[in-house]
Amino acid sequence: MSVIATLFAGSAGGAAAQTLTLDLQAYPKDTVAGGYWSATYNEDSTAIRFGEFVFSHSAGWGGIYWDGFTYATNGDLRQYGTPCPVQPCDSVHGGSQSWIDHQWGVMAGGGLTTPPTTVKGAPYLVGYWGYYEEMFGSGHSLEVSLADNSLFSPQEVWVCNHPWPYWGNIYGDGFARPFHEGDYFKLKIHAVKYGGAQDSIEWTLAEFNSSLEQSPDWQQVSLDGLFDGDNDSIQYLYFTMESTDELIIGNENYGPNTAVYFCLDKLKVTKTGNAPARKSATSVENKKSKIPVNSQNGNLILRNGYRFIPFTEKEKSTLIQNQ
Repeated sequence: MSVIATLFAGSAGGAAAQTLTLDLQAYPKDTVAGGYWSATYNEDSTAIRFGEFVFSHSAGWGGIYWDGFTYATNGDLRQYGTPCPVQPCDSVHGGSQSWIDHQWGVMAGGGLTTPPTTVKGAPYLVGYWGYYEEMFGSGHSLEVSLADNSLFSPQEVWVCNHPWPYWGNIYGDGFARPFHEGDYFKLKIHAVKYGGAQDSIEWTLAEFNSSLEQSPDWQQVSLDGLFDGDNDSIQYLYFTMESTDELIIGNENYGPNTAVYFCLDKLKVTKTGNAPARKSATSVENKKSKIPVNSQNGNLILRNGYRFIPFTEKEKSTLIQNQ
């Protein structure tokens, strides 16, 4: 099988159901220096597949941008940002720039083997939320479905803090401030049934309640509570994130200052049937005219959730024409 699978007696009709567990080690991907999927910035890459699991992925802006999910192996958990106790620390958000080359880590130090055990060098998925997609109603950047359009019942998933938001919540960085009393950073897991009904659960990645609480370890998240357990006709899952540290200018909310990354492994689902094919999420290339861009000190800052990118004069001219 392409994933870890278990067969057992199914419904009243006697059909066999199949339980699938994401096994990244069974489907290794080519990586580049830095320990991440070699096609991460390839604009032809619209998804990344592991057996029957299909995770969304987009790249754009001439190969300098990505969002969705990517595959990583380096297990780096170090701090690369410049601490920023009080915002603003600098006008071009340079305190976050070093993270761009080091956005492939996981606080646990590695992915999970079977049974779930953290191992340095084991692969895991890094999720980067393109929040503007929800903002403009143009889709979801962080989706997972099954390759044959099978409906499924989600059972559980393992998640871990990513180093960029983990350290930013402590020290601040080029965009984020350190967390203080009442702050939180949450992962929201949404399930969409065939027919469109939706439900969601939340998982708190970090919160400040007298002190900052955030785990560096892999954590098992039960998905049984979706639709109060009546969740056997799910067509896809998607993920969003929420932070109390946001960029608000006047009446406009430009999204989280917290780096909207998390890590995922060992998603477990049970196949329950098939549904007609659904259209996949549109690519970044098709949505880029909607991405908010602003100019500061000669640089354009792409505030897609968190990304800082300095552009050349030629690139700026092209981007401004596309806005």
